[in-house]
Amino acid sequence: MSILDITGVSKIYGHLHALQDITFSVGPGEWLSIMGSSGSGKSTMLNMIGLLDKPTSGTIRIEGTDTTSLSARKLTEIRRDKIGLVFQQFHLVPHLTAVENVMVAQYYHSMPDEKEALAALKRVRLEGRARHLPRQLSGGEQQRVCIARALINYPSLILADEPTGNLDEANEKIVLELFRELHQEGHTIIMVTHAPEVGDLAERQIRLAHGKIREIRYPVRNGI
Repeated sequence: MSILDITGVSKIYGHLHALQDITFSVGPGEWLSIMGSSGSGKSTMLNMIGLLDKPTSGTIRIEGTDTTSLSARKLTEIRRDKIGLVFQQFHLVPHLTAVENVMVAQYYHSMPDEKEALAALKRVRLEGRARHLPRQLSGGEQQRVCIARALINYPSLILADEPTGNLDEANEKIVLELFRELHQEGHTIIMVTHAPEVGDLAERQIRLAHGKIREIRYPVRNGI
């Protein structure tokens, strides 16, 4: 069974057709990149998949569940239980330490467990920075906290929105290596990016233009 099935999805804002009749599926353990220029619809698509917004028409199924007619409360539960989100802007709570930021995700899912949260930080090689506040961390370190937070509840699907967009070259390399490792471990990843060198790491690319699928590519990937 697919992790994700998108069927005939469109999103209209007034007279703007942000997405038009999008259809694709994502299988377990697949790494998919969604690419396109600014205004192509890629961030709108990620918001639909992440259940942060609803399509105007069409269906979005996550592990077989049609999410398009569910209540806001049920959508929150599915997002909490099945989706790990990694944002370009980090969205860390500024007055909480790295480990506490990871534990926030546990709080909304079940019960905070500092031991598990510390293990998640170790997984992203940040065990030595667990007691630091976000302002005491580099951009790359903050993004790795976000990845640890996304992983803590064992999601079926990891969504990443331009995860290296605010990073320098050295930190970009570290973060992308983590995504390589996650993919090798069997995690399902959907990553929005405008950068070809990032998108080419995926098994499959969907390229959007003006809200439509322009092209589907299968990059030749090196080192994965």
